[in-house]
Amino acid sequence: MQAENYRRLVHTPAEMAASYVQWAKDRLEDPGITWGVPAMDTQLIPMHPGELICILGRPGHCKSSLLAYLAKQQAKRIVDAGKTEEQCVVYVTWENTVEELANFLLADAQHSVSDVARGKLPIESIEKESLRLITQPIFIIGRGIGRLDGAAIRMTPEVVYQAIESMRVDFGIKPTLLLFDYLQLIPSKNHSDRMEQVAEAPIRIKELAQTVGAPAVAAVQASRRVDTYKEKIPTASDAQLSSVIEQTSDKLFGLWRPILTEETATIVGESGREYPVTDNLLLVRKLKERFNRGRFTIPMYFEPAYLKLAEMELRNVVTGERRPYYDPD
Repeated sequence: MQAENYRRLVHTPAEMAASYVQWAKDRLEDPGITWGVPAMDTQLIPMHPGELICILGRPGHCKSSLLAYLAKQQAKRIVDAGKTEEQCVVYVTWENTVEELANFLLADAQHSVSDVARGKLPIESIEKESLRLITQPIFIIGRGIGRLDGAAIRMTPEVVYQAIESMRVDFGIKPTLLLFDYLQLIPSKNHSDRMEQVAEAPIRIKELAQTVGAPAVAAVQASRRVDTYKEKIPTASDAQLSSVIEQTSDKLFGLWRPILTEETATIVGESGREYPVTDNLLLVRKLKERFNRGRFTIPMYFEPAYLKLAEMELRNVVTGERRPYYDPD
């Protein structure tokens, strides 16, 4: 960095006042990104540019599916606002191929994630379905089976930023949401030691979110010890080098799909609430949120194969009424 560029890090009182007013104006004009589920949105501050949101869970507990769901939700907002020529969602993956993610993003009532993977759809239907991808302003940064020339590129946060910058130059488009799958797989330019790479990843991703000017949501793998808990929702200490992740993130959530771990018909949460164990029960717990105190657990109805997320309705044992419910822990 040239010496004169360091001035960009200095904010005079007058500059800070002007920046603050512009920041507040931006918040008024754009209230932020929500989950699209009332039980979540009424309890959470919307996601804003520069934030890091971490979603913590064991393998198979819907981290990638939830990222794909958020991608589709935000893409729909961009389409509805008529801004597909200037805004987009960026999904960065180190785990799945671009083709696998395309399969995720096409999931709907007529097409499940497993249909194509199992070879159940005829090629004519697949070709027709693929046209829907053209209407979704979702850009994938990752490796594709059909594009081997990118296989040798090491996808560090610096490389991801350059890829995003190339989108601005080539297409004149700016991301409004960044998704990263998943945190522990992100390599570092400066460290060969795996622990150092993991420790640096959340810091670099938050810097990237601040530089790009969009919120970043990152999937985080929880440790195996979660499998020994009675209530298998990861805590903030269950991520590798958890202190860095907990300190850096603005929001932190733990996920648990009881159907994958429990053999009973019901489970009892730490607040004493009883939940029916079904294929679609996903427990989402807020572990941390900057500027907003209070922890809560929400039982969600989630169909990963179709990327459907809604509030889980639980029956009141006294009145028999069915209504959405969340636990303020």
